[in-house]
Amino acid sequence: MNTELLAQLLTSPIALALLALLVERWFPWPEQWHPFAVLRLMASYMSGKVNPPGRSVSQQRLAGFLAWLTLSLLVLLPAAIVFAGAELSLAIGWLILLVSLRQQPVAHAVKLADNHLQCGRKNAARAWLSRITWRDCDLLSKHGIAKTSLELRAASILEHRFTPLLFWFVGGPLAALGVRAIAELTQVWPVAQARYRQFGLTTHWLYTLTHFFPSFFLSLVARLMTLFQPNKPKLQPLQRNLLFPTVLLSWLQSFSYCHRVTLGGPIQVEGIRLARQRFDGRPAELLLPRARRWQRQWQFFFVSCLVIAFFALFIYRP
Repeated sequence: MNTELLAQLLTSPIALALLALLVERWFPWPEQWHPFAVLRLMASYMSGKVNPPGRSVSQQRLAGFLAWLTLSLLVLLPAAIVFAGAELSLAIGWLILLVSLRQQPVAHAVKLADNHLQCGRKNAARAWLSRITWRDCDLLSKHGIAKTSLELRAASILEHRFTPLLFWFVGGPLAALGVRAIAELTQVWPVAQARYRQFGLTTHWLYTLTHFFPSFFLSLVARLMTLFQPNKPKLQPLQRNLLFPTVLLSWLQSFSYCHRVTLGGPIQVEGIRLARQRFDGRPAELLLPRARRWQRQWQFFFVSCLVIAFFALFIYRP
């Protein structure tokens, strides 16, 4: 193999994605310096300015669309200019992917919440979960804390791993960054909260649109993993929920089915109980010690797929 061919293989999208996945896992970006932390602050500040109480439904929806458009331009336009004009465009593209794979803040928070729960410190566990979710966590029981922790881990697998990687291969680094920005804005402007019920509809619809196929393929993989498992729970028809992304519910159902753990059920937002479909399985609090292993297994699955694809590219290179 000559040097030029080796360089082409090492700079292929597969090799760059594999490197970014490993670097983000073992050398996480400091939270206070991460671009998405700035994006969330800007989104929260902007919603307070352009979405005051008392506006009509149409005004709220228009303001939400313009807010998403403005923030998307602020995120994507500088990245596109630097990516297109840089001499080392591959390095810039890889850096954009690394930003898009941000998972460590969620992983760190749920890890500490799990540790506090296992030591009987429920208030501390609730406080850590409150940092990374818009749900009410102050009154969660032990079962509710465990179930919320598992759901946040499952959502992170979809939003912080598979979807950016899929968009990276389909549309390049800017597509991966754009879809991650949508996921971040969905968390800042959740339609389950009354003040974002209309304002957050644009990002809610975009989230559903962009995460439909990633959720479908990931759910398919999860269900294939259960083919040879005994005592599987029955799959119930998925019930649509207007205040919770259906594509995320579909993935939670498949995650619950794969690991045979109970997920879903009602949640509380701003003191109001919101109904959600419940997915049967073993009690979440009993299986919480296995959560880190499950997340490592999914990480290993993504890495294994990239390694296999890399060797396939090496063997069947043009």
